[in-house]
Amino acid sequence: MSYTTSLLRWLQRKRYQYEVTFSLYMLTPTEKFIFNSFLFLFISMIIIAASLYLPEHIVNMWNRAWFYYAGDDGAVAAGKPGPVGMDGRGVRIGVDHGIIGLR
Repeated sequence: MSYTTSLLRWLQRKRYQYEVTFSLYMLTPTEKFIFNSFLFLFISMIIIAASLYLPEHIVNMWNRAWFYYAGDDGAVAAGKPGPVGMDGRGVRIGVDHGIIGLR
């Protein structure tokens, strides 16, 4: 048996398994086409969404995990206040607003 015939038999077996698993063998060709079209569109949208948004989400999660692990020493070293916090005198400060109010 040559390589091409064994590959062809393997593909036919996989197609048969797919049709039996999703019960497509009892549908008409039009219904199979509609089902396969919806399945293709759904999988395509999942792949596109994962390729567009997953890398940014992973970087964001890594940055948050690193912040929880190491803290934010860069703002303290640069002398900048954090997003909103208290200075040593009990005065609430913000990033761009300076002094917001007292306790």
